[in-house]
Amino acid sequence: MSNHHQKSPSVSDVAKLLLESAIDDRLDDRVAMADLRAVPTEALWSLRRKCEHGQDLSRAEWLFLAHYVQTGCEDWAEDSAYPRPETFAQALEALLAVRALRVERGAELDRYYLGNLGPRESAPLKLPQIDSDLLPKRVEELIRELCQSTFARKPVFVGRCLFVALRDERLDGTASLNQSLYPYWSVLYGLAARGHYLRERRPVRIGSECRVCFSPPPLTNGDHRVSMRIADNGELEMLIEMSRKRIIYPLGCYPIIREFGGMLERLELKGWWKGREFFGFVAPAVPAQSTCFSFRHRADGITVTFAPDEWQSLREVFQTALALPELQAVLAELSMVYGEL
Repeated sequence: MSNHHQKSPSVSDVAKLLLESAIDDRLDDRVAMADLRAVPTEALWSLRRKCEHGQDLSRAEWLFLAHYVQTGCEDWAEDSAYPRPETFAQALEALLAVRALRVERGAELDRYYLGNLGPRESAPLKLPQIDSDLLPKRVEELIRELCQSTFARKPVFVGRCLFVALRDERLDGTASLNQSLYPYWSVLYGLAARGHYLRERRPVRIGSECRVCFSPPPLTNGDHRVSMRIADNGELEMLIEMSRKRIIYPLGCYPIIREFGGMLERLELKGWWKGREFFGFVAPAVPAQSTCFSFRHRADGITVTFAPDEWQSLREVFQTALALPELQAVLAELSMVYGEL
């Protein structure tokens, strides 16, 4: 509860709220969500199976999903490119879809949502009554900003708002809730899987089931050669051979591969790039010499340096490898078990 308040509530505050929730028949949802949180990986995997088979989710299951959506929105990896703006836009639409199901006025909840999403002006929040159109208008503004610019401020607290909406709004039945949220299922699940990985440090995968298992042919570009294989558990593994440097560099799992690709794509001629696993920077290798690209793996501290043409060669062969048509099904499955990384 303290996650959603400016100060930690007392035990009596919690007890009072739980009693009120029991009267409103919402205590069962919170107890059920607590059971799901005890086994988060298995619970998220089960939710995915249910949706893939067209089965409805309970309100407690949607609430549990929103718990990890909140983590996926707020717990940033070092690379701030993800989640993408369009992901936040759909999460905002999902919030409005839940709010549209309310069966009675919720001015205080709207006040809470606006406080987290940041209204253009804070004055309306101080009024005794809030215009019911204020939240939809603010959400439309945010979505428009996200669609128009990749540098727009991301509404990172939308997951928090969605969680509170599913927890506290008086809604028009579970069937309507499923009907309203299913169009946003893939985006919400992707955010939840991301939140699960950032918090639990493991994918949403049960057992070692592998839906696709093969080894694409190696790719070569200049001094670089990329070999790939799909492990028995469905994990993608890469091996980068750098002939000029006589280095064979392994990339062990999907999050590391995604971050390495992000570094190659976004590290420009001047500047630096910082991620959870890697740190990239551009600087002269030796004073008075040409600029070079370098990266360092945080785990071992080893730094590899490239001339500009070498860096471009590595970038091209890496991008080509990830764009192989036969690899897309594997990447799609990995994006489901790890989320948007």
